[in-house]
Amino acid sequence: MKNKNSSWAWWREFLGFSVDPYCQAREILTERYREKSRHVALFTQHAERMQYPQFRKRLLEIAADEAQRVEWLADKIRMFGGRLPDIPPVNEPSKNSWQYLLEDLTEEQRSAPELLEQAQRLHEQFPDISETLEGIYRDGVKHRETIRDMLMKSDPQSLSSWLA
Repeated sequence: MKNKNSSWAWWREFLGFSVDPYCQAREILTERYREKSRHVALFTQHAERMQYPQFRKRLLEIAADEAQRVEWLADKIRMFGGRLPDIPPVNEPSKNSWQYLLEDLTEEQRSAPELLEQAQRLHEQFPDISETLEGIYRDGVKHRETIRDMLMKSDPQSLSSWLA
């Protein structure tokens, strides 16, 4: 979900007012920080509840990848003079392993197209940030493949009907 500040930036840009590139970069980084922090919490919580130990291990690996990106994003937000946003705790109701994995896949898919667009928007002014956002996107592709694989192994019939 977009925050209030990014919608203001969109309106400023839409109306033809110049947008401070540093402010724009900080808003994108903050949005990604929120998202990736949520992923770390969600994937860790789901891993703890996984029925299969191999799935638990893989989800914890994904959470660790995401945590590295969160640290990088935090450093960049501070570099741009921002402060880290508060991240609400994740409290998930109990579900089965397949439902957790499906939710994780959905979370990973949610912002992928927007992430590439944001990377392109920042490319000229901040090529290092753009490159890292593209790396986050590539990591997301790998994570989605891993989660799809786990979904298929946990219940191939359910995933086939969900994808149809």
